[in-house]
Amino acid sequence: MTTVYDVPPDHIIRRAAEELKKRKEIVPPAWAAFAKTGVHKEMPPEDPDWWFTRAAAVLRRVYVDGPLGVERMRSFYGGNKNRGSKPNAFRKGSGSILRKSLQQLEAAGLIIHDKTGRRVSAEGMKFLDNLSQEVKKNPPAPVPKRVKPVAEEPKKAEGRKGGKQKGEKAPAAEGAEGGKAEKKPAAKKEKAEGKKADKAEAPQ
Repeated sequence: MTTVYDVPPDHIIRRAAEELKKRKEIVPPAWAAFAKTGVHKEMPPEDPDWWFTRAAAVLRRVYVDGPLGVERMRSFYGGNKNRGSKPNAFRKGSGSILRKSLQQLEAAGLIIHDKTGRRVSAEGMKFLDNLSQEVKKNPPAPVPKRVKPVAEEPKKAEGRKGGKQKGEKAPAAEGAEGGKAEKKPAAKKEKAEGKKADKAEAPQ
């Protein structure tokens, strides 16, 4: 008989989440749309049905590693926290989310709570094994990977109209041959010529 151990975890979790969504005991709380899944996360989950996915993952975890308690399960759903310039540090996942999920799964009769912790019930084991058999016969289509949009390169600013472009030579002065402008006559020379003309016209 096919069991949870015979199918990939992501396949059985996705299939179980679809079935848990139909049960009236599994209901996301009002704060589920705004809560992060741990202090190591920067944003809440983008999937609007993430509560059912987490409940399915918790049920599978109890099936595989039970009996379990909330504190131990927090380590399974933790991660590294970005602390800026300091090295990253591991932080446990949210205990409130796990506790609420376990309580709802217990109300649905899929897990039981005893002195050793929470473990899967006979109904919960049958629930997951039947779904595992379905998944093995008809595996779900792979989830397409999200591709980050590529940012467009900024356009280069055009040069000023009438301005000098980089690498462009300045225009040569008008009336100059060979690129050199004609030199203006010196002021002293004009002054000397004016004095000579005055002496010639003066009466003796």
